[in-house]
Amino acid sequence: MKIGARTFKTSLAVFLSLLIPLTLGFEEGASLAGISVVASMQPSVKKSYQTLVDRLVANTIGGFVAVLMTSAFGTSIVIISFATAILIAILHQMKLNNVIGLSTMTLIIIMLSTDGDIYTNATIRVLATFIGVGIAFIINRFILPPNYEKKLFQLTIQVTDDLTRFIRVSLRKNVQYSLMRSDLNSIDESISDMKKYLTFLQDTEWSRWRKHGDTSLTRLLVVYRQFIRTTEAAYNLVKTLHQSENVYNHFPEELRVLLRERLETLMSAHEQIILKWNGRVLPQEVNFIAYKSDLRITFMQSFFNEASLESYLKNDYGQSNTVIHLMSVVLIYEENLQHLNMLVSRYKSSHRNNVSTVDSLH
Repeated sequence: MKIGARTFKTSLAVFLSLLIPLTLGFEEGASLAGISVVASMQPSVKKSYQTLVDRLVANTIGGFVAVLMTSAFGTSIVIISFATAILIAILHQMKLNNVIGLSTMTLIIIMLSTDGDIYTNATIRVLATFIGVGIAFIINRFILPPNYEKKLFQLTIQVTDDLTRFIRVSLRKNVQYSLMRSDLNSIDESISDMKKYLTFLQDTEWSRWRKHGDTSLTRLLVVYRQFIRTTEAAYNLVKTLHQSENVYNHFPEELRVLLRERLETLMSAHEQIILKWNGRVLPQEVNFIAYKSDLRITFMQSFFNEASLESYLKNDYGQSNTVIHLMSVVLIYEENLQHLNMLVSRYKSSHRNNVSTVDSLH
């Protein structure tokens, strides 16, 4: 069992949300404050702030509807149900669907309260939700804020290592077909996680405390977005090799050697670009793209010649298309690596004084 930063922050926020109402003397609001904290903890500061604003508005409306309906019609089960429907309709109209749950809960608790007058009950319970969502935002903003750059970079390293290993075993025809299919599904899920971390990292671009004109984070996001695109290109390459196993196994030895040599160069470059991003390789290094035109012509012409063989053109051109498709995914991987190498070099050259999370990992 592992207690992570978010678990610790939620526990601390619950403690404070229960302590404050009890200290201020309105014990009846403590439970709602604790519930509000748990419902308001978000994976990013931006989402926490948006949740704070939305819940303040929604719970104020919920308290107002509860007071209005109770004062006018009482607190029978039918009236509470009708009031809930009215509140949901209002929040839906205001596009506050994400906070309907806690707001309706607040309304029901207020209308079921029998101790004291309705105005006092509504004020205490709405204030309790304010305390809860406010504490959730403050804790998430100032205590162990989530470091999604570190998570994204570590996942990028892991996925790249897996992909380069899969490419090498595929090129040497050492793949177990069923196991590779399972591994590809796992890699696909990891790439989805990378995109999720990028979204969370992008949320940190928004900040009420960010210096005006600071473009380093924007450029950082551009680099990581290209890391993901390059990873996807490598994934598509592995997937194509897997699906084209039968065709690849019938390639002449010269073409297989040519493909292996080019992919080894590209994979080595991919690994070195990551080292460059980590600060272990100088920005001006990794000049793998010095691909002479005659070698490129040889590479492409070899694939075209293979695709033009009569044996490939018998079955609706399927095998011929597979050969060309295999060449294209290699070139797309190369193109993405070129762009990634350029972005990383420019970022490292322009932000030498900025120490990012990845620079502190070695």
